[in-house]
Amino acid sequence: HRSEVGSAPAEALVVLGARIHPDGRPFHILVDRLDAALQLWQNGAAPRILLSGRGGGEVGRDEVAAMRRWLMARGVPGEALIDDGFGLRTIDTMRRCRDVFGFRRVVVVTNEFHLARSVFLARQAGLDALGCGAPALVDYSISTQVKNQGRELLARSAAWCEVFILGFRK
Repeated sequence: HRSEVGSAPAEALVVLGARIHPDGRPFHILVDRLDAALQLWQNGAAPRILLSGRGGGEVGRDEVAAMRRWLMARGVPGEALIDDGFGLRTIDTMRRCRDVFGFRRVVVVTNEFHLARSVFLARQAGLDALGCGAPALVDYSISTQVKNQGRELLARSAAWCEVFILGFRK
């Protein structure tokens, strides 16, 4: 898979949340991210994994708890995981990564369609950020691909405006 990750370890891998099933299982898009983070963690890319997304404890909505369960079921110890249930937007995750958790050097782990914007926002937040595009473990339908690409196009425009017009900076 495409990755900018070098040999020097980062302080943390940042896994961005995504939709989960009503029973608390992650959808395939989130599984792709988690699987990529698991492989990076196992290979020593970073000692910690920051799980960012919606929290709150409700089984069908708590993305962070779903991510934690998935990774722990595959051997990642709980002490290696950091929960951020307030990372509701990518820009918020990056601010919190810096200001709340104190990280400076991170690897952002997300799907290819989401990677450029995520790394851009991390760097605008003052993080020394690299990116890892999670490969798709299943073939997504054309409608899912179109929906994700369309949403990302709008989100990139919004991110640009937030950074360069509204003044989000380090």
